[in-house]
Amino acid sequence: MGTHIRHPMVDAVTAQVVRVDSRARVVRLSAPFADLLSRRRSRRRVVLVTSDRSRLTVGVRAALVDAGGTWAVHDDAGALRDGLTGLPYADVDAAGRPQEDPLAPVVPVDVPAAVGTAAQLSVDLTVLHRASHDTSLGGALEALGAAVSGSGPASWGSSEPLLHDWDRWVLTQHARHAAPETVRVVVEGPRLSGTVTARVTEHGIEETTAVTIDVPVSDPADGSAGPEEDARRALDAAISRLTEALSVIAGSSLPTFALVVAREGDVDRCVRAKTYPPPNPVALLIGAPSVKRLGLELSALPSTRPVVVVGRPRLPAYVVPLGDASTSGWDALHDTLDAVGPERLATMVATPLLQAWEEDLAEADLLHESAVDGAVGVAGAGRPREGEADDDDDQDDDEEAPPGAP
Repeated sequence: MGTHIRHPMVDAVTAQVVRVDSRARVVRLSAPFADLLSRRRSRRRVVLVTSDRSRLTVGVRAALVDAGGTWAVHDDAGALRDGLTGLPYADVDAAGRPQEDPLAPVVPVDVPAAVGTAAQLSVDLTVLHRASHDTSLGGALEALGAAVSGSGPASWGSSEPLLHDWDRWVLTQHARHAAPETVRVVVEGPRLSGTVTARVTEHGIEETTAVTIDVPVSDPADGSAGPEEDARRALDAAISRLTEALSVIAGSSLPTFALVVAREGDVDRCVRAKTYPPPNPVALLIGAPSVKRLGLELSALPSTRPVVVVGRPRLPAYVVPLGDASTSGWDALHDTLDAVGPERLATMVATPLLQAWEEDLAEADLLHESAVDGAVGVAGAGRPREGEADDDDDQDDDEEAPPGAP
């Protein structure tokens, strides 16, 4: 992509950046913008320039970050800053250059706080599927949405506005037809916004869901608690339901990792160039492939709360509670990651996961073994239950997944 670039979204091209200006109050992932961000031929960084009154949809933010782009906002005085981090930029070209010293402290500018926010749960979850004709995508997304808010996705599309009604079969065929290219689609529902990314290979399908879900708050019947206490109770109840959903997902499919974060966000789930309260990690799922390849023993996890062992006996996975509405989960998350080993963990989550785990998946036929009902419990549930055959006598490795399984 040279300086002669012709594209309807491009406003300027410099030695450092491809500049896209927008005056929209809500910046959406239009088809031309999606096309521009999907191009990988240039070393120039795409910089989206807006006023500080604009907001980005989940689709725009995901596509921009995936493309290595930057959101630069200018205030009424003309000062320029990063819309996500608040770090100041001298000019638009500066947004296209990496920081000279990544360890040097950079003080963000004074960014106004967001107002009118609501409690939400954000989930990043990766699931591996068999390359089977009856495999369908989107089951995990449905389960997560139903657990937190009682509703799921309503529409999806590769660009916005979303033109397709939610249909798991159609979404799956879309991903299959795009193979070997990776597909990312935007999904929306009454109470959720997110993306589903799918990579289809001869080894299977790697599905990553990144979704933000509203936490519903209902008025207590007796009115005894105040609004803040009601909100805390609602958030803790939603975390509990979501944790249970992760346990069910681990029992019927093959997740690798999931991180659940409680946050305060805008009611339309867009992101503004404002300061938000710090997010709080509340739960971590370490899936069966990760447990197996890391050789991770339950006793190695330093959690102060009971770790839930899920999946089936031969393929245990761990759900690690981290925090809640009243407790920060950052220390617990750091302790858990330190116990796992950050460097080893980085190799586990490096994409593409299917390629990284090809030998393990083939050796143990994990994708087939995952498609059965799992054991759910606390420490020790990964071992055979009373009356259950041991691994050597297990003959149900090829049993099909139950209908509706993610």
